[in-house]
Amino acid sequence: MKRRWADYYVRREPLFYAGLPVCLLFFLFTPWKPAQFLSLFFIFLILFSRFYSEYLIRHLHIFRPDTELRVFRHEWIDIELVAENTGRLPAFTLVIKDTPGMLSVFRGYKFICNLPAYRRASFRWQGFGTERGLYILGPANVHGSDPLGLFPFTLVCQDTCRLFVYPAAGFISLKPAGGIPLGVLLRANPFNEDLTRRKTLREYTAGDELRRINWKATARISAGDDSRFMVNEYEDSLSCPMVVFLNFDPAEYPRFDRGAYMERAVEAAAALCIMASRERQTLGIILHFSDNACEVISPSAFALIPVLERLTVLEERSTGAMETAQVRGSVTRILEQGKSLPFGTRLVYTGPSLKDEEYRLLESLKGTHFSLEYAALSDKKLPLRKRHYQIKEMGYEII
Repeated sequence: MKRRWADYYVRREPLFYAGLPVCLLFFLFTPWKPAQFLSLFFIFLILFSRFYSEYLIRHLHIFRPDTELRVFRHEWIDIELVAENTGRLPAFTLVIKDTPGMLSVFRGYKFICNLPAYRRASFRWQGFGTERGLYILGPANVHGSDPLGLFPFTLVCQDTCRLFVYPAAGFISLKPAGGIPLGVLLRANPFNEDLTRRKTLREYTAGDELRRINWKATARISAGDDSRFMVNEYEDSLSCPMVVFLNFDPAEYPRFDRGAYMERAVEAAAALCIMASRERQTLGIILHFSDNACEVISPSAFALIPVLERLTVLEERSTGAMETAQVRGSVTRILEQGKSLPFGTRLVYTGPSLKDEEYRLLESLKGTHFSLEYAALSDKKLPLRKRHYQIKEMGYEII
């Protein structure tokens, strides 16, 4: 969408305000004809150049097709600018320059072009998401002038673009906590239907399994040669919401390479969220910070983008010494938040490894309405426990 300029600058104003009166005085008070001719020529030249610059300022537009962009960390992203000349006069030697902000740029974000009348041109430059975060791209600047270069101008576009650099993409796969009632049908995703809760009937289509055919309904509906097979449709069943508990308290991480460990925990939480979205599970997240601060995004069907955006702008709030209390704040938070989780929730702890007594304390939640799993970071090999996974320190695979 085209917008007005936020600001513009026209240089060399003294040539207009001082040179034009001088030429006019020479034309009026000099009896020599060649001097009058030259004065009149320069007057028209200055006026034409000024008119040309003002005309271009009013008919040049630059805009961004995308107001928001998203990319995972360590990936390239293309940023596009579109320049358009809506006037009858061509623009020569325009210099279009974007502002990448804090984004790492290894390809040119400065372009030189000529823009004929009623034409538009598209420009692309590439940035690299080296660090997770929210980046503001822009504003873009356009430097141009009249054909003689007497009145150069700089136009500042007010359009900006928000770039979300998500945590680095990782792969993680956790087996489901429970099975399907009455067995499993051969489907691409067997966690979508509850075979004990029929929703509706529909006509048979190629590829449907024979065990889905409702013979009673088929016999009742079919008549004569017009025989139609009716197939059962079941309700979405095992609603197993996944809630990721991200421990982002710096005091609970080891001091050595603390930043890398915390970033890896964020990447693991993002991978878990993507896995849940891929399996069509409702998704939520609990963020535990220092000083017992907490932030909760309740489980919902379309929470992936809000969760990833929140993880993108996640910053370390404070640093402190390692906790010496018998029970860490994150463990207490899990015990508190577990009371309000929906039935059948898969709560996955993500963060530094806990103490043995803390694991035993959390095991007391067995038999409640949710299941608890652990994806822990540790510089040592963790003992094998059921539903315990050790996060790798680096790489595409999380566990």
